[in-house]
Amino acid sequence: MRPLLLSFSIAVALVAATPTHQLPRFERGPSSKFVNVVSNPVRHTADFVRRQEQPANGSSDVDPLTSLSEQQKAEVQKATEEFTKPLGNAAIWKEAYDFDLERGDIHENRIFYHIVAFFQLAENSSLTVLRPKNIDGSYADQNVGPAISKALQYVQFYPAQLEQPQASDPENTIVQLSPDPQQTIASFGASGAWWPNFLKDFPPAQQKNLSALLFSEDWLHLSGYRYNLGGSGGVNDSAYASTPGRGVESFMTTDGAYDWTRDAGGVYYLKAANEAKLASITAFVNSMPSALTETKKACGNALTAAAIPQFTAYLNEVLTHLAEEKIKIDYISPMNEPGNDFGECTQEGMSVDKTLRAEVFENLRATLNVSTSPIVQKIKIMGDESSQIASGAFPDYPSWLAPTLASKYIDAIAVHMYDWPDDATLLNYRQLVINSSLPNPPPPIKQTEISSFASASGLRAPFGWTGPKMLKAEYDPGINSALDMGRYIWQWLTLVNAESWDWWTAVSNVMPCSPSTIPSPNCDYANDSGYNDGLLYIDPAYATTKDYNFYFTKRFWVFRHFSHFLRPGAVRYDVPNEILPYGTVAVAAKNVDDVYATIFINRNATGQTITMKLPGAGAKVIGAVQTTDKEDFGTVALPVVGADGTFKLDLPAKGVLTIQFSTVGARAAAGPGASKRDIEEAGRVHRKREKRGGTGGG
Repeated sequence: MRPLLLSFSIAVALVAATPTHQLPRFERGPSSKFVNVVSNPVRHTADFVRRQEQPANGSSDVDPLTSLSEQQKAEVQKATEEFTKPLGNAAIWKEAYDFDLERGDIHENRIFYHIVAFFQLAENSSLTVLRPKNIDGSYADQNVGPAISKALQYVQFYPAQLEQPQASDPENTIVQLSPDPQQTIASFGASGAWWPNFLKDFPPAQQKNLSALLFSEDWLHLSGYRYNLGGSGGVNDSAYASTPGRGVESFMTTDGAYDWTRDAGGVYYLKAANEAKLASITAFVNSMPSALTETKKACGNALTAAAIPQFTAYLNEVLTHLAEEKIKIDYISPMNEPGNDFGECTQEGMSVDKTLRAEVFENLRATLNVSTSPIVQKIKIMGDESSQIASGAFPDYPSWLAPTLASKYIDAIAVHMYDWPDDATLLNYRQLVINSSLPNPPPPIKQTEISSFASASGLRAPFGWTGPKMLKAEYDPGINSALDMGRYIWQWLTLVNAESWDWWTAVSNVMPCSPSTIPSPNCDYANDSGYNDGLLYIDPAYATTKDYNFYFTKRFWVFRHFSHFLRPGAVRYDVPNEILPYGTVAVAAKNVDDVYATIFINRNATGQTITMKLPGAGAKVIGAVQTTDKEDFGTVALPVVGADGTFKLDLPAKGVLTIQFSTVGARAAAGPGASKRDIEEAGRVHRKREKRGGTGGG
């Protein structure tokens, strides 16, 4: 463990050296120094406050506790209460703590937990005592959050292995849904970037087959789709995306004219998504058209205030055309990862300064409101699609989110997760959105892009690290990557209460082999070539091999557990982690047809047995499906439900199991733990449905 503490100190020291903020430094030293940090957190926090209260060149030998005002002491006490709480899910940290105790590592790990806990508190704190003080005695406008965020990317990890015995007692712990309804699920989706550029070369029959694979109830059954509104004007662009396929034809050519025949591949699948009647279709923008940029290229640009009216007028023109073509667009997203202009031009990109983002949303809302198309007037806006949570959303949201929400310029928050945040960071992110929305309720949150990870929050390997290093070349079509993805979905649905979750790209050609010509194992197991960016893959050499097949990953099948069983309108209910085996999480929801689905994700190398209790009377299990290393969405024998509504459930090792169940009558329709009034109302609706002939399965 000592090398970890040293790495932690180095990371903190590097970030603390930034001129923007003065951070507490935890230098490597004797264990007793760290013991003092934990044994007296009030005094430690007060000492940090005292150092913040002084000019940088000042010094003081006054006891930190006695030198504070009463108000500051109260704030320190409040900070201390947070400081001593476990991070993220209490059960996970308790099991990690107990596991380390058995191994004899408890002393330094416990200290590490508390140091990270203190940093996590500071990251999103509004306490004045955690703000740097200027030389004139005034407080800095920002707290230490942005700099702390950078440190957290390097130091957060889960210090326990997954391959350990079951942590809870399934014989004595009853797993059941919490009674309080949570958010309503809107969609599960993926984007149409950039694979339509390749699929337009495929035989028509295979193009149609892909539509079925993505949108059909018999296959992935997506309920959301993201159409990439291209920015490349044509051959006269001064620069084009250097990575083949990553430039997308704009409907505006380089001379400023509109050509509605462009991007035929993308429009084909946009129409297919419409024909499938998906619940949510978004048009998202990586760059405004090259014709509108100063450099005449769709990458390496920064949106200027002067260009905003032209840009939003262009978006209105395109959306109006799509409406005339009977193509439904539910959301428009005018920027994508706006902290990066993608100046290397490997793909389209445009930066938008955080101080301009509210103006973009305001102008776009005003433009759509006066559109000649009544359909366009109703299109919703989402943003800002920040790439990361800790180094993107946390430092940037204060510049635009609150005024944008207050004026209702956007209808949903869209964000990516390319720093692969841990549970605690996402809890803080949720709180940041809530705080920014006051006094109004927070808007819906949509996680709109993620891919290309090597492992999830370090959970696949002991002492694994989170942060930017996880974005690396790795092709893993197997169950490990799929389980990582499954836990990410759990994070956003249960910790952030996100209403939708989107994978990055539905189809990828970045695989480390040509399957039809090289029957090599590279196509079948994880290796450091290629990327984990697709749910399906195509042969990268299809033009030569004429291999037009689609190659499945376990991610496809695990994603189907969510996209197929949790349909739009489903209401989520918590399944507390404290009653599940360690290494296992669950997502549960009741669909609009009153059929419940509970998805269990077991990351352990061994199977787990739990006892589950169904809500209401007359409950019965009506379906069970699992995906493992050896099985894809396979049907499982239904368990026998006892008179008390309980039954045993075997969760497969390194697998996902979805259990569907229904209950009889009003209590089921009202949800678990419903009040008498809720039950009476649900009974009235339930009886009306029965007269119409029922509602079908979930």
